[in-house]
Amino acid sequence: MLHGTRARVEALDRRRNEWVAGRPPDSRSGVAIDAWRRYRAVDGPLQSLLLSVYILIAVVPALLVMAEYLETDPAALANHIVRNYGLSAPTATMLRGVLIQDRTHELGSALIAIAGALFFGVGFGRVLQLVHIRAWRVPHHVTQADQPRYAAVLLALFGIILLLLVQTKELAGGPSWAGLALAPGWVVVLLLYFLWAPRLLTHKVIARRDLLPGAALTAVGLVALMLISSVVMEFWVDFYAKDYGGLGVVMAIFFWIGLSSTVIVAAASLSPALAHRRDLRR
Repeated sequence: MLHGTRARVEALDRRRNEWVAGRPPDSRSGVAIDAWRRYRAVDGPLQSLLLSVYILIAVVPALLVMAEYLETDPAALANHIVRNYGLSAPTATMLRGVLIQDRTHELGSALIAIAGALFFGVGFGRVLQLVHIRAWRVPHHVTQADQPRYAAVLLALFGIILLLLVQTKELAGGPSWAGLALAPGWVVVLLLYFLWAPRLLTHKVIARRDLLPGAALTAVGLVALMLISSVVMEFWVDFYAKDYGGLGVVMAIFFWIGLSSTVIVAAASLSPALAHRRDLRR
């Protein structure tokens, strides 16, 4: 019986390999297989985790500092999140405990954010560079000359976050459809960023036309996650907060950061597969 089961498993595995090998590389299934291979080649889950960690320890503190200096009320950002996602009273209390900072510590929090950006923030650009180099199979050796490129990518990301905070401040108390109406604009902003950043990090060896599908998919995916989170975040954060308290709030936020990082890495793996299909058809 064991021998028969092993034979059936081996036969099934052989048929699967034959099916994969027989897919035309310019077909949809061939593109999907190529993208999956490139995703595995870049260690997709690991790179997504690294992006998430760098965002959590370098980008999120900078976001909180910008919110402190942009808003006169230190609880403005937390209150907006509570209203936007409809969090329950206990969860809202824990969220405020995580996000609200004392005004007397503005300088200290700013210094911590700057230190985090200097030591960890450049890692965001490094991971983004590594993902595209491996996905596109581009020969490249990292040097100290790449450090300014990492810093430029990080500063541009801070600019996007600042723009989001300004929008949040201006739309506070406004109609709920206002944010939805601005979603196409955010798709354009993110598309331009993820078209510019990988090209800069890879020293412009990849054409914009080849990067465009991945940038578009990344932009649409991130905006879609933002819209989906406005619906499910209430239940998600409450679920974590009931079991883990304030730590649960952080865990729930990190989960959505991880989803966003996965979208970035997966889209970067799909883009070269689409470019390869276009070249084959040409």
